Amino acid sequence: MEGVTYTLGRITIAFKRSDGDADGAFSVAESLEPPGAGAGLHRHPSFRETFIVCEGRYEFEVDGERFTLGAGETLVVPLGASHVLKSVGSETGRLLAISTPGGLFEAFIRDVSTAMVDTGRPTDAPAVDFRAIAARHGIEFLA
Repeated sequence: MEGVTYTLGRITIAFKRSDGDADGAFSVAESLEPPGAGAGLHRHPSFRETFIVCEGRYEFEVDGERFTLGAGETLVVPLGASHVLKSVGSETGRLLAISTPGGLFEAFIRDVSTAMVDTGRPTDAPAVDFRAIAARHGIEFLA
């Protein structure tokens, strides 16, 4: 994967366009997620996300409404909406996430990744208080 790359447990995220590019209007991140991996129920009022499934299958829940998407399908998560996503295919999923404005999601991922490396667990389950890190970035985990 090209770009600034982070490993969080079983998930790899590469930022293709970030807050340092152009006007910072948006970030683009590519993630590789094995079956069963994803993000728990959360919300963030400071940035909007658009997800494009490149490979695999994903289940999403946005404000209580469920969606199953495959390659080539797109889902826009409104600003502040609670949402969860999970790779549910038999193979590793590949997803593009566009965050508007740029930089906010990347800063969160960078801080979580740094905290995991600092604890000596960059590829294992987080041994860090990722909820506290998320809160510093305006992200609230709900489950």
